[in-house]
Amino acid sequence: MNVPRSSAARLTQGIEPAIRAGHPWVFADALRMPAGVADGEVIELHDRDGRFLARGTAEPKSPLAFRVWTLDREERVDGALVERRFSAALQLRRELLRPDVTGFRVCHGENDALPGLQCDLYGDVASLRTDGALGVAWEERFVAAVERHLAPRAIVVRNPQQQEGEARVVRGRLADGLAGEVTIVEHGRKFHVDVLHGQKTGFFLDQRENRDRVAQLARGRRVINLFSYTGGFSVAAAQGGATRVTTVDLAAPAVETARRNFALNGLDPAAHEFLAVDAFDVLAELAAAPPRFDLIVLDPPSFAHSKKTVPRAQKAYEKLNELALKALPSGGWLATASCSSHVREHDFLSLLATAAARAGRRVTIASIAGAAPDHPARLGFPEGRYLKFVLLRAE
Repeated sequence: MNVPRSSAARLTQGIEPAIRAGHPWVFADALRMPAGVADGEVIELHDRDGRFLARGTAEPKSPLAFRVWTLDREERVDGALVERRFSAALQLRRELLRPDVTGFRVCHGENDALPGLQCDLYGDVASLRTDGALGVAWEERFVAAVERHLAPRAIVVRNPQQQEGEARVVRGRLADGLAGEVTIVEHGRKFHVDVLHGQKTGFFLDQRENRDRVAQLARGRRVINLFSYTGGFSVAAAQGGATRVTTVDLAAPAVETARRNFALNGLDPAAHEFLAVDAFDVLAELAAAPPRFDLIVLDPPSFAHSKKTVPRAQKAYEKLNELALKALPSGGWLATASCSSHVREHDFLSLLATAAARAGRRVTIASIAGAAPDHPARLGFPEGRYLKFVLLRAE
């Protein structure tokens, strides 16, 4: 295949081995960008000696200035490539997921070799989250691939760096009634998902198998789910046989949806507790009082949105986990997570050790897990392994 020669950016730092090993990002301070390049334009990347290294897309005004799409000099980067890779991603999910899952991630961005595109399917509605200027420039290509391979009733798109508020309906229409809400099923659990106003694409699909782990532990235990969003872990714990589940989130609408999710699953909301309060305040009170819960689920938002914020984020994670461990009885369980790609697994385990020491507790790690299998990770791209989920038993 004859591929037209394009403009070329040139590396100024020695990161060639990382790119050859699979890392898809090149930041602006590591390359020299040619003049006049547009957002989303396909260009070549040359090594420091001027030899071809990769082909990808440029975002000249962004700190993330180049995204690698291929190391093959003869491979075109175009809509046809998007189609092929999206089809391959969908096939992977068909091989991995159980048939009783109607909400799942079809495409996981760079980890599926489709930079800038996350696509989640909620029933017959596709919810896309695109990234940066690339996501805007390539939106039509992305939407076309989704439309062809999924044929959804509706497609919604959000690009957090380009727009605020709700997602946009770009194809089809959503059902009447509660605008933007669809219902999904995962491993016997049902959830309302707001694809227009919800966080991320509407739901945290990456914790699916971790909700299974919490359900398995919950039987006969008192459970509190902090930073609960719409109660995914809460429903799992209640279905698993928890004696009582307390659901805590600062956002009152999310807590109300959690209550509705209990009813959706045939669980009596009145038998449980729902609080729209600050999780930090709740933990501080629990840590200073006799133990009330046997299992604490701690799934906070990402505190580290950049490398500069990692030290502050680690302190926040340490404090939360210290308070949680203080609040547990002997033999109690802590299910704790971090979704920040900037806090690596070994760092998270290290700060958990610090938290345990400060709490005066001896803890045993029962398991360390990551994201659900529809959120694969690419070798050579450690940022792709962003989710850490650790089960700890406190002595």
